[in-house]
Amino acid sequence: MAVGVHVRNLSIPRPDTRTLLGVGLAALAALLVMWMTRPATTVPVLVAGSDLPAGTPLSALDITVRHTSDPGGLVVGDEIGDLSDWVLVAPIASGEPLLPSLLRPPEVQSAPDLLALEVDESHAVLGRIDPGDRVDVYASTSRPGEPAATRLIASSVYVVDAAVSESSVNGGQVQLLLAVDDALAAALTTAMNEGDLDLVRVGE
Repeated sequence: MAVGVHVRNLSIPRPDTRTLLGVGLAALAALLVMWMTRPATTVPVLVAGSDLPAGTPLSALDITVRHTSDPGGLVVGDEIGDLSDWVLVAPIASGEPLLPSLLRPPEVQSAPDLLALEVDESHAVLGRIDPGDRVDVYASTSRPGEPAATRLIASSVYVVDAAVSESSVNGGQVQLLLAVDDALAAALTTAMNEGDLDLVRVGE
């Protein structure tokens, strides 16, 4: 037997524009509160776990980690890693952060003096030399009546600092600070006064 079903027309209320706008503003406000109260991103940095003396490799010192939202000028990382053989040049107190300016690589310990060297970009890997690199130094000389000669002056010299400056006369100039001892300083100074220098960046 067929049963007739009658469906009444239902009237669904439609929210007005002000209601929709209020809901949207409330959601936006909630998102804004969540964004403003979110935890700040922090970065691990190395700090002294106790009073640290100068002249001792970091691997033998009490180094801990602290998290900060402003790591500018600090040594970033959650472990010593490649800095294990580096040493402090001045003591620091417990809780103080390690600063790059207070650290010296082992290469500087064995060659504690600094020699300034300025070379044209074209003779210095087009300026592609950074602190921590090593360079071989070649000297070229040309004397009247003799063939030009080039010889290796120094091998694997540690670059403490490097910068490129522009010159209206010679183009870019590479300015370097090299870690040297007395003998190496004398050899490089003599070579600078006798002829032109060329630098070769060498691998590890």
